[in-house]
Amino acid sequence: MQLTMKYNEIDWWFWAVIGATIGLGLIGMDWGYTVALVVSIANLGYFIVRDQSLVSFPVQVRAVWVAFMLVAMLPAMGWFYFLLFVGMILVVFFDRCGIARVFILMPWNKGVDLK
Repeated sequence: MQLTMKYNEIDWWFWAVIGATIGLGLIGMDWGYTVALVVSIANLGYFIVRDQSLVSFPVQVRAVWVAFMLVAMLPAMGWFYFLLFVGMILVVFFDRCGIARVFILMPWNKGVDLK
């Protein structure tokens, strides 16, 4: 994998802030998880407005991300934040998204380009 940081794109900044705040949560600052959820919802809202669609590929990925954030907030699911943090490292530093790679295989996304 090659280091790829797309700091000139707004979606990169959304993911970077989400990853950083999850990281803060992991080191004991629990408010980081709440901030990560709020920024994740803002990220989803931004792409819904930008794409003017509830089913565009970027919106699908962000909706699943928000769902994963909500799952991690359930009692006894705190360990899931670690997996989300690892996912953020892959997105922010290597431009690789596991959710996108799974969703690109779905039949309704046939013809969508994954960069």
